[in-house]
Amino acid sequence: NGAVFANSRNNVWKINQIKKIRDLDSLSVFHFAIMSDNKGDSPTSKKAFSRMNNWIKNADDKFVIGLGDHVKKNWKNDFIPFIKNNKWWKQNFYPGIADGENEFYGNGQGEWGAGKKLFDETNFYDKKNVFFRKNKCEYYAKIKQGEWTIHLIQIHFPDEPKDLKIAFPEDSKEYLIKTLKSIKKGKKDIIIVGAHSRTGSWIEDLTSERQKIVLEKADLVLSATTHFFKRIIPENSSENSALCINTGSITYPFGYCPKGYVEVHVMDNPKAIVVQYINANREKRELENYDFSLIKYLDGKVSHLRFRPKRDNENYDKIFGEFNFIKHPVVLM
Repeated sequence: NGAVFANSRNNVWKINQIKKIRDLDSLSVFHFAIMSDNKGDSPTSKKAFSRMNNWIKNADDKFVIGLGDHVKKNWKNDFIPFIKNNKWWKQNFYPGIADGENEFYGNGQGEWGAGKKLFDETNFYDKKNVFFRKNKCEYYAKIKQGEWTIHLIQIHFPDEPKDLKIAFPEDSKEYLIKTLKSIKKGKKDIIIVGAHSRTGSWIEDLTSERQKIVLEKADLVLSATTHFFKRIIPENSSENSALCINTGSITYPFGYCPKGYVEVHVMDNPKAIVVQYINANREKRELENYDFSLIKYLDGKVSHLRFRPKRDNENYDKIFGEFNFIKHPVVLM
């Protein structure tokens, strides 16, 4: 809580001096959002999505990363026309595809890679900073923000089929490791790896050797599918390992997880990322409590942040009790 930072003008500040989220906005170098599992919803169909969209715009988030299940077969799916017609989202959204996309565009959730048609439909293949594999559903993007570069690797790992050799094939794992190793990481490079997953965290499905490479090289590891935001600590983690999280859901959260999205603030001197799950049930965007606020020092440790105390309606252990099925859900949708 007493960690010292400095902004680009070298004005030193401490985390416990931040009183409002606008303070964090102004003291960060830049910030961006991560969302998942909206099931075809857009600002026109769900209030939580509309709030997120307005907050992203008003906060001047630079781009949005998607973790899949952005469409749903036989549902309304107004998300597609929204992406097509909204210039900012069309230019700044970096989606991943998952079982929802496979089902929507193909013959079922288990038709591996069928969801890549989402990229066609939204002209994502036209982006000059995105480099696709030959399978056209996995990619590496270099997102420049001033002197900083976000390196984003999106892997296709749908819920179905149950056979992991098909859902998370060997060549996808090889591509992930090869791409990670190819990145020459400097002081202003941030590496993010995303895959929808099947049980809420995919890194455990790698060998120990590959886990070590991911945890040491990446800064942020993203999973989805359970609709439940939480920090994930793999067995092979060390003090300086990547921050691993599940990204929750903007419109269909599970258990006590609120409707929400992840916002990442990039800090300088010392370099770090502040990662929060922003509650979109509220009327305004604000700093989050200990459960939903984390910091990852680049090439350093991860810890929770106490921006503010929990409120009575946020004490979930007291409300629900210590139920493992709530704390560690498995939801396949």
